[in-house]
Amino acid sequence: MLVMGTSPALAQAPAPAETRCLMLPLEPASRARQSSLVIEAQVLDAISFWDAGRRHLFTRHRLRVFSLLKGQVADTTGLSILTEGGRLGLDQQILTNTLRLVPGQQGIFFLKAATWPGLPAAGPAAYTPLGSEQGFIQFNPAEGTATEPFHIYKALDAGFYQQISSLMGQARQVLQPNPALAKAATPIVRRGTAAPTIAAFSPLSLTAGTGAVLTITGDGFGSARGSGFVEFRNADDGGSTRVKAREEDYLSWTNNRIQVRVPSTASGGSPVSNGHPAGSGPVRVTTSDQLNAESSTSVTVVYALTNVESTDGKLLQRPNHIALNATGGITFRFGPNFTASPAAAWQRALATWRCQTGMNWEVGPANATNTIADDGQNVVAFDQGAELPSRVLGRTVSYYKGCYASNGEVVFWVKEIDMQFDDATSFQFGPALAGPSQIDLESVAVHELGHAQQLNHLNLLRAVMHYALSAGQNTRALDPLSEVAGGRQVLRVRSFRSLGCSGPALLPAPLTGLSAQYAAGIGATLSWTTRDECFLSRFVVERSLSGDTTAWEQIAIVAPRPPASQYQYVDAQPPGGLHYYRLRLQRPDGSLDNAAPVVLSSESAGVSIFPNPVTTPHLRLQFPASADGTVIFWVFDVLGRRILALAQSVPTGLNVLTLTLPDTRPGLYVLRWQDAQGHTGSQKFTRL
Repeated sequence: MLVMGTSPALAQAPAPAETRCLMLPLEPASRARQSSLVIEAQVLDAISFWDAGRRHLFTRHRLRVFSLLKGQVADTTGLSILTEGGRLGLDQQILTNTLRLVPGQQGIFFLKAATWPGLPAAGPAAYTPLGSEQGFIQFNPAEGTATEPFHIYKALDAGFYQQISSLMGQARQVLQPNPALAKAATPIVRRGTAAPTIAAFSPLSLTAGTGAVLTITGDGFGSARGSGFVEFRNADDGGSTRVKAREEDYLSWTNNRIQVRVPSTASGGSPVSNGHPAGSGPVRVTTSDQLNAESSTSVTVVYALTNVESTDGKLLQRPNHIALNATGGITFRFGPNFTASPAAAWQRALATWRCQTGMNWEVGPANATNTIADDGQNVVAFDQGAELPSRVLGRTVSYYKGCYASNGEVVFWVKEIDMQFDDATSFQFGPALAGPSQIDLESVAVHELGHAQQLNHLNLLRAVMHYALSAGQNTRALDPLSEVAGGRQVLRVRSFRSLGCSGPALLPAPLTGLSAQYAAGIGATLSWTTRDECFLSRFVVERSLSGDTTAWEQIAIVAPRPPASQYQYVDAQPPGGLHYYRLRLQRPDGSLDNAAPVVLSSESAGVSIFPNPVTTPHLRLQFPASADGTVIFWVFDVLGRRILALAQSVPTGLNVLTLTLPDTRPGLYVLRWQDAQGHTGSQKFTRL
């Protein structure tokens, strides 16, 4: 997500003409005039719900109101406001350039009536922040400061409230005290406690959201963390504010050494963090005594991966992509109002990612409407009127879905992506460069597609994923160390792999198909197809050893033959029984991307146990599934006693499953199963 105007006067603040998250400044006087209610309040909760058509998620927050600056409010503990997006069960919608609130946050809210179609008619009338992110001035009570997208308030004093009240046309009315500000205003006297010092940290450069560990050395950190914490600069605002590491990120804490993971979704429970990514800049340590020290040098976060948090906040995971079309990739469709010139600019941005990371994106036939919703279509369109929040130039919506894998792990994947741009903005569509007063659509599209590839913001001026973009700036090329490395990490670790319940893995571009077939007298034939070949040096064909995916042997090298798009390799002497083939794409730098292995059997494609007899507690079987679903397995001994019952999710196709048997005596056993369609069967096996 990328917005425009005067920025905070901080060391890492952008130049005055720089945009932030595709927003233009919403001036204070305009906010005051357009708002029907302005209050100082604290967020009490966050409850997400679907609209009437189950196409959009919203989140309802109750507010505790401390003071009234404009309008009238009757309920000071149950006032409701709505924000777009949310988390409900295993469904999530995250909108870039859109306000997300967590319980505990407080500040000044500029509110208007919430009028989205499809909202529940029952219940109290709700408000929404005017201009989304710009409708909230967030307090940091501990430091006595406040921030909004284009301004920092250095003191929450009488002058601050006078500045806000002067625009409202009515005097500020205090309804109840704000305990957090009162506590922060009370000086704390500490005797005999030395302030901490940071001597060094390592490494100097690392990534966020990947599990990378920063080691901080110094003195005076305390023998235990207690209520201490580590903060990084916030990559979503260029470092104007700080974000805390999550509770789960601390690995060790001693008086002289701290080890902490660098978060891409910082502590969601912190009033000043709210899920923002850690960015480049100084690191600050605060001890349990609430004394702090900031490093004299800056850590560099070279890329940050998107992390998805479960509804209860206990699970944080990097989402993967899955194949959403018949060619192993993801298809975008342009809305009717996204005409030839913007479409061409957007397609150039798509080709940039595809030919530098192997992301399998394509553009399909035009969509019938410009609708942005959870509807199974990845739509790119301009808005129509006031669909976007005030002064927002564009945003990306990522729709996530979760499922429970057979090992009990929750897997989140990207089920849909939509992009919407402001139809009134002066965009340069190219290929000519943007002028001083224009926003370059190709640069914006490259950035937004980075979010779609599941990358977060950076505080790196050279990078496409830098949080801001200036009018007249043309940043169309990916940085090899940031976007290319981060994008390829997402794909190789998550999206090019089959993770069980989430769906078929992406094929690495330029692949569009991969299959294997066995025929007696011919052998195993591996077939694959490509489209618009780029980012490719050669194909490597490998075969599994011992019928598993932990050991491989290379059996062939196949050179690309552009513009050829169909390839075959015949293995005339495949091993007997069940085995795998793997196709690898060697890239120009010599690295290899793996397509998900395909399984093949030289025997019948029915359910079979291998090896049989079984010599270990692990029962392995090939299981062809006609559709995605849950299969129930039972194991009975020779006397008909049930010794095992379990359910396992399986995707369509030939699966290799491992069932762990309880302690069993040698003898004859029977495996029975029933799939989601009601089909049943059984197989005998011998346990040695």
